[in-house]
Amino acid sequence: MAYQYQSVWKKTTPELITELTDFWVRENALPKGAQPARRAEQVVMVMRDDADGSIVAVSSVIARVVPRLRQVLYYYRTFCAEKHRRNNTSIPIMQATQTALRDYNLSLPKPEAIGIIVEIESAYINQRYPEAIWETGFSFIGYSPRGLPVRVFYFQGFKLQPPVRIARAQGAAGNRAGGAGATRQRRRPN
Repeated sequence: MAYQYQSVWKKTTPELITELTDFWVRENALPKGAQPARRAEQVVMVMRDDADGSIVAVSSVIARVVPRLRQVLYYYRTFCAEKHRRNNTSIPIMQATQTALRDYNLSLPKPEAIGIIVEIESAYINQRYPEAIWETGFSFIGYSPRGLPVRVFYFQGFKLQPPVRIARAQGAAGNRAGGAGATRQRRRPN
C-alpha cells in the first residue's frame, strides 16, 4: 500500500475537522466525552491512502511540561486504522511529524517545545523496535508510571530552555496521579 502525508499543524479547517471526526467515529477511536473539534486542533500529520485519498492514520501532539525534564515537549500520539496497521506506517508518520514540528518551531521567535516525548503503548512496536535509540532519533529514557517505555526526541540544533518551575504536588501520590504530564505546572515568566 502507498500513502501520502499531509501536514495540517495549525491549519485545521472545518472540512478537515469533519473528515477527522468521520475517521475517528468509523474506527471507534473517540473516547466517551471526547470533543472531536478540540482533538482535531492537536493533529499534526494526516496519512492518506494513495488509492482513494481517505484518512488512514493521524498523529497528534499536546505541548506540556515534562516534570522530570522541566522542559516543554510535545506529547505524541498516533492512531492508525485497523486495516492499515502493521504496514510499516509508524516510522514514516513519526518522521513526517518530527519534520513538521521542527520546522514550525524554527519559524517561531522562541520555540513552543524543544522536542517530542512518547509513551509506547503498543506491545507490537515495543517488541519490533527494542533498540535504545531508534532510527527516528527517539531515545529510551525509562518507564512511565504505567510501566510503559518512554522515548524522547529533541529537535536538532535546539537549546534547552530555562527550567520550568514545577509547583509542588500535595503528597507523593500527587506526582504520580494521572501520568507524566499530570503534575501541576507553572511557567517561569519570560
